[in-house]
This record gives sequence, C-alpha cells and structure tokens, in this order.
Amino acid sequence: MLLVPDRAPLKATLLAHFTNLAHLAKDAELAHFANLRAQPWTRGSVAFGAVGQDDALDDRDDPSIDRQALRASLARAGVPNAATGPLADAIVDREGVLDLGASTPGPDRPLTLFEYAAFRDVLGDELSALLSVDDVVVDRAILPDGAQNHCVHEGGRARIRLLGTNGTTLAGRAHTVVHELLHALVGVVGARGTRYAASYGQPDYGRFLRAESFGEVVDEEALAHLVADAWLLRRTAVTWSRTWPGAIHPAGRDLHADDLAAFARFRLAQGLGLPHEPVRVHRI
Repeated sequence: MLLVPDRAPLKATLLAHFTNLAHLAKDAELAHFANLRAQPWTRGSVAFGAVGQDDALDDRDDPSIDRQALRASLARAGVPNAATGPLADAIVDREGVLDLGASTPGPDRPLTLFEYAAFRDVLGDELSALLSVDDVVVDRAILPDGAQNHCVHEGGRARIRLLGTNGTTLAGRAHTVVHELLHALVGVVGARGTRYAASYGQPDYGRFLRAESFGEVVDEEALAHLVADAWLLRRTAVTWSRTWPGAIHPAGRDLHADDLAAFARFRLAQGLGLPHEPVRVHRI
C-alpha cells in the first residue's frame, strides 16, 4: 500500500488518476484495475492500494493487477518515470506500507487497505467501524521465537505484534491479522467505556455454536478465532483452508462460511450489548 500525506503534491495527481482508473475498470479489457482503491486513511494521509481477496492469496502482491499497465498509467498521469516502478510495487502490495510522509520507516505501520477490508468482510461496515484505522498499528518488528502473536493496548490505541512464522502465504498471515484485529476492537471500545461482556477465555468456539448457548457471551479468544476462520473460509480460492491441519479451528472445519460470518456479527454485537438477532450456523 502507498500512503501519501495530504500536503504532498502527488496526492492530488494520484487521486484524480485513481478516479479515472476506477472508471476504466468497468471496461472488460481493463478489469485488472478493479481491485485498486484510494481513500482517506490515517490522519492527514490518503492510501492507494489493492484489496483483491478472490485469488488464492499465495502472494502479497495482488495478481489481478497488471503491474506494467499500472506503471504506464502512472507515467501518463504525470508521475516521473523513475518513480512509477516503486510506486506501482507499493500499490499492488497488500501487506506492506510505503509511507511517503516518513523519511525513514517508523517502528509501526498502519493497517493496509487489504487487511482492513478483510476484517470488514466478516464484521460488515457497522461493526468494523468500531475500530478505525487510526485506532490500531502493526509493529514492524518480528516477535522472537517462543513468543505469541498478541495485541497490546496503550492509551486507547492498539498495537498488533506478530511472529515471523504465521504462514508462507498471504492467506495464512492475514488470517492472523484478522484474529488480532478482533482483540484490537474489543480493547479499543473497552477504553471508551463499552466493555465486552466475557473474559478472554478459551479458543474453542464449538460449544458456542449450539442454540442452547445463545444466551451466553462467547469468550473473547474464541470469538477472535471465529472471526478469522470465517474470513478464511469465505475465500473460496484458498482451497487448503478446510483440509490443512491448523488452518481452521476443528470446530469450524465443515461449517458454512457465510453463516459463520453472520454468527460472528451476532456474537460480537451480543457481547458489546448492541442490538442483535441469533444466527444458526449450518454445515456444508
């Protein structure tokens, strides 16, 4: 993802260009631009990036985007030729962030457009909006062996810390980020006075799928697993997700993915004391 500060002259050029690309992407021959997005992001900046989730998610770069065509289009928009390659590389990267407002990379990075879209894919616009992109950062430092992925809260803001062993594919690593984003949301809204009505608890969400448990709030850790699993199971091109040991919690291996996402929304709203309707999860 490319992050451009509001004060940079390049921002206006890229915004106008991405608006044009969105229009061009409606043409079947230029559909490779369809997954490009531009939107206000962290305070005082605009994000330009790729949000494709319908491929196998093997690689961090969005394969639906023709990088050479993107470079050429940036050049036509007035971006200097020497900059088109690095900018195009950053734009198609769904996992990394090139911040043009920073002279050197800071210790943290913001979420990418892709990562936040993955979270929103499960929770929907209303619930995911409880955690804004300004509320959370990802620590660039890799955790040492023996540690665990985790989310810490500092002054109402969440910091996600990750191991370097969360999978060799983007799908595996994004699955982990979505999991931690649920913890981030719970901590952030808790700092604002809305406490999640269950303890951290255990990871197994199987017992909460039964209708007789619908009056009980899901453990926070179980809900984080549930949300992450729902996202991965909804990625139909990720063919290993239901069969690879450890990819999905055993309780979710044969569940209907869309049902599971709706169930996650029900359970999160319930735990936060928001309006909700019970949802049953069917098996495939």
